[in-house]
Amino acid sequence: MSRVTDGREASLRPGRTRAGERAAPPASSTGRVRRHPLLRRRRVVVGPHAVDVRGTFDPALPPVVLVHGVGMSGAYFLRLADELAATRDVYALDLPGYGTTPKPRRPLSVAELGEAAAGAVAALGLSRPVLVGHSMGCQIVVDAVRDHPGLCSGYVLVGPTVDPDAPSRPGQAWRLLRDTLREPPPTNALVLRDYLRMGPLRYLRTARSMVRDRIEEDIRGCAVPGLLVRGGRDPIAPRDWVRRLARAAPDARVVEIPGAPHNVQHTDPKELAAACAPFLDACRPARRPDAPA
Repeated sequence: MSRVTDGREASLRPGRTRAGERAAPPASSTGRVRRHPLLRRRRVVVGPHAVDVRGTFDPALPPVVLVHGVGMSGAYFLRLADELAATRDVYALDLPGYGTTPKPRRPLSVAELGEAAAGAVAALGLSRPVLVGHSMGCQIVVDAVRDHPGLCSGYVLVGPTVDPDAPSRPGQAWRLLRDTLREPPPTNALVLRDYLRMGPLRYLRTARSMVRDRIEEDIRGCAVPGLLVRGGRDPIAPRDWVRRLARAAPDARVVEIPGAPHNVQHTDPKELAAACAPFLDACRPARRPDAPA
């Protein structure tokens, strides 16, 4: 069972200047523009779990759903969400046990998180959105796409894990350390905050499921088009691995953001949005029943 519960609204629904384009963000009473002014908060219930959502909730625009990686939350997608929200109906998820959502009794596996992501899409009433995953979120997205035919019109995998050349938690930890030295301080601070919120034991147990998951096999069952993206300086998702993963998919291609580290959606959101734009435009989701004509 999936349903939507009432939540606090961070802003009023924005207007538009012309068809398919939003108006300028509203200002606060002090004249300052609010952070992420186009996004509102809601909580959806998916089976026994909750998923918190920051989204634009605008059925007139094609939907995009952002799925975070291990230990993280939708917070590190918000810069990208701001870029996409001019022309897309954007939703950044906090999956069960991440960000602001209640923690399940035990950490959910990659497959269970894939079910939660698919359930959130249904609870939000979205028709064939594009699913965008980052890091372990790519594994979650691939599971959701494979196990739910017709769920989405396409998928984007940003910095996908796990490269079979580093198939263990120590191997991934070494790559994560190398990437930390390439990320700017604000990104590392955000990552550390979310990791501490999740807790080390839950992180390690989830990482065990992450390294056992075989995205390179699961992606063969993804029938819709895919786009794989990596930062040019990402040690967690090396170029050769991302290319091999794309070749394993029925229909996928690769784009690289020069000079970007693993968390490209936070460090280079404009460049990532521009790189994804042609693919997003090519995906044609069905019109939602509540969308205006």
